[in-house]
Amino acid sequence: MRLLRWSGLLAVLVAVVFHARVPIGAQPPATTRPADHVIVISIDGFRPAIYLDPEGESIRVPNLIALRDAGSAADGVQVSAPSLTYPSHTSLATGVSPSRHGIISNTMFGPPAGSTRWYYEASAIKVPAIWDVAKQHGVKTAGASWPVTVGAGIDVLFPESNQAPPDSTWLARARQDSTPGLVDAVVKTLGGFGENDNRDAIQRDRFTAAMAAHIIRSEKPGLLMIHLMETDTTQHADGPGSPSSRQAIQRIDAHIGAIVRATEEAGIRPRTTFIVSGDHGFSRVHALVQPNVILREGGWLTTDPRGRIVSWQAAAHATAIRLRDPNDRALAATIESAFRAAAEGRYRGIFRVVSRAELDTLGAYPEAAFSIEPAEGYYVSDGVVDNAVLVGTTRRGAHGFLPTETRMRTGFIAAGAGIRAGVPLPLVRQIDIAPTVAQLLGFDMPDADGLPLVGLLAR
Repeated sequence: MRLLRWSGLLAVLVAVVFHARVPIGAQPPATTRPADHVIVISIDGFRPAIYLDPEGESIRVPNLIALRDAGSAADGVQVSAPSLTYPSHTSLATGVSPSRHGIISNTMFGPPAGSTRWYYEASAIKVPAIWDVAKQHGVKTAGASWPVTVGAGIDVLFPESNQAPPDSTWLARARQDSTPGLVDAVVKTLGGFGENDNRDAIQRDRFTAAMAAHIIRSEKPGLLMIHLMETDTTQHADGPGSPSSRQAIQRIDAHIGAIVRATEEAGIRPRTTFIVSGDHGFSRVHALVQPNVILREGGWLTTDPRGRIVSWQAAAHATAIRLRDPNDRALAATIESAFRAAAEGRYRGIFRVVSRAELDTLGAYPEAAFSIEPAEGYYVSDGVVDNAVLVGTTRRGAHGFLPTETRMRTGFIAAGAGIRAGVPLPLVRQIDIAPTVAQLLGFDMPDADGLPLVGLLAR
């Protein structure tokens, strides 16, 4: 009996010595990673108040609250600059700023035709995304309506592609861009879906949630990225906190409940981590600032009677002012002086000028001469309506402002495998989310500027 006890002790000592000799920084065996499955759910326009103060928001979001209470939640997330859907989603997926990953706005700059071409294709991303690194480490990847993923090297893919294709139906475009057979499998699951139903925000999220649940049950991916967006549509139209926005987040909460149940049905819930975040917050608006009017008055831009750009030396791209010749520093200085005079004169308190140096610090608009930052209540348009710098708008909500504005912060909840519960998270950086997901799956993001949220992770 004494010999058996000593044999057992010797085995323990050998194991301790073996593990002590593993080089620092070496990847642990796959069986020791904190989670086998990570599901990242992005809610477009996800404001922290939704889960921090649901009573004050007059909403019922039991699934979000259940995840919050089972895990940890942040007071807010500082997002990318500009706080737009495509740049922010790409920062969330890469851990770097737009100036590095290359998705500098929702759309590509393109006067005189207009900046109407969206960044749908993953080939525009200049650094590795979380799905690229995950695949290198043998993790099965999947995406459900995640922005900038058309053509991405994702194993099971339903990307966010053209939502209103001019030459085909939405379903036809979705079939073209997705993993073969995937779209029709979900149509069958839903009992039918109209060729263009997805152009309606409610139906679009309904399809995406069904797609996510189908992927979970049939594929059991190690990494699944999901984008739900009805809250963006309603907050743009009616403003944050509006009745339609409250209904939208409650519908999204129900979708999240269905996604969680799918992990239970697939038998993977105990080894799954759920991360719920977003791309930006929202600001209330009532009027638009039209910088192209200032540019036209200065002779740096001309338009036809319908307001379309005919010729230009400078033009607005969202809040950025860009030059036809980005190297013309003298012209850039002249135009910036004109905008500063307007901001310090007649339009004092309506907008301010953001210098190139400040944009560099934020990692925003690398090719812009400068940008403008509207005050709360105002937003930017690239039109020349009524030849007025200020015009009214029927929209009641907007984003795209600097991430230093607290109203642009989005939310963050993490729960499940590998997550410590009740960790205080005053402010999370968006660029830290991808490195945190990587740690949960047992690898690193070497090209990321962000860092893992180590205090959140159970070891």
